[in-house]
Amino acid sequence: MFYDSKGLERRFDRRLEISLPILLSGLIVNSKNISSAGVYFEAVIDNSKRYYAGKSVDFEIVAKTTTHLLPSRKIRLGGNGTIMRKTLIKSNQHNKVWGIALRFNEKLEIIYEDTDFSDWQLEVF
Repeated sequence: MFYDSKGLERRFDRRLEISLPILLSGLIVNSKNISSAGVYFEAVIDNSKRYYAGKSVDFEIVAKTTTHLLPSRKIRLGGNGTIMRKTLIKSNQHNKVWGIALRFNEKLEIIYEDTDFSDWQLEVF
């Protein structure tokens, strides 16, 4: 994200404000926004040292596709990314909610394996 001399935001890539499930090293979170270059999400993380700026992580994003000719279906997109930023959003005695910006290191791949997503327990923070 860049700001010009007038303080106006100048991002390289447009962002889509959408909540998509993301599987990240055993952690399931929902995106806040996504672009062609990366994704931002919030997560409750017990051990804040598990995720840090500069760490490379593998992930999967689940999306639903629809067309007028085919029924809707879920697809999985996999890739690798680098955590660019991690900021504390809120904290109490029991939980810390972190905002994490993840930059994609490569083009996302479609994962063709059939998967049942019904057991994913997704919560929006």
